[in-house]
Amino acid sequence: MDEQLKADIKQSIETSIRKFFQDKQVKTSHVLDLLLPNERKIRSLMGGLETSLGITLWQPLAAVLAKSNGFIVEDKKQFLPQPLPSPIGETLSSLKQLWQNQDPSISVESSVARLREAAEKAQPAENLIYVSLPASKCVDLYLIKDGKEYAFDLKSNQINKRSGLDLKLQLLEWYAYRFCQDPAANLEARVVFPLNPYKGDWWKRQGEKALPLERGKDAWVQDEFWDFCLGQDNAWGKILEIFEELGKEGFGEHFKDIFYF
Repeated sequence: MDEQLKADIKQSIETSIRKFFQDKQVKTSHVLDLLLPNERKIRSLMGGLETSLGITLWQPLAAVLAKSNGFIVEDKKQFLPQPLPSPIGETLSSLKQLWQNQDPSISVESSVARLREAAEKAQPAENLIYVSLPASKCVDLYLIKDGKEYAFDLKSNQINKRSGLDLKLQLLEWYAYRFCQDPAANLEARVVFPLNPYKGDWWKRQGEKALPLERGKDAWVQDEFWDFCLGQDNAWGKILEIFEELGKEGFGEHFKDIFYF
């Protein structure tokens, strides 16, 4: 990693965190405010930052790394046709039902192939009506390189029991939307868990909840994602070094006035 890229990563981290805390206030009240006001405020602010890391920090940081690796960072609002035309709408519904029923006959590859085939039979893209998707359904990061497209949904490392199925169905929707625009689109859609807080394998701790997402196929954890964006091994280790450097420089001291009365 060259010095300019290190500087760009450092700037991205600083800018992202400063932007999050700009004019930030704790607007909710709690009975603990009467006992431990500073501690309660710190918890509220840090909890908000941790919850929003995907949008606040990881997305812009991934974009910096991806651009350095020759990716084009595209507009995230690409997957918008609604309602889906026949027969792709019916195919999507059928596939969703199969995944919900845990049918062993389906796979990521077969599902994508069926959606592409249905899109080829659908009405032309110019006849589609485009609407905005809910923020929770939108693509977080959309990259293009060498004619191949990558759509990512960046998630928190802590997920609920049904999260894996919901995320799998969302990826199917993304394929359906994109193939409506271009049935020949070379797209890979994945869910990403950018941070692994565990000392061991993330899949051993959270993998059961992530089903039916498939490790390496439509779900990546930390190193897989960052190595992909940068195009180098140990990308996450290099990012951590920059966090450590910011810590030694006292970057966190800039926010003391926000945390303490």
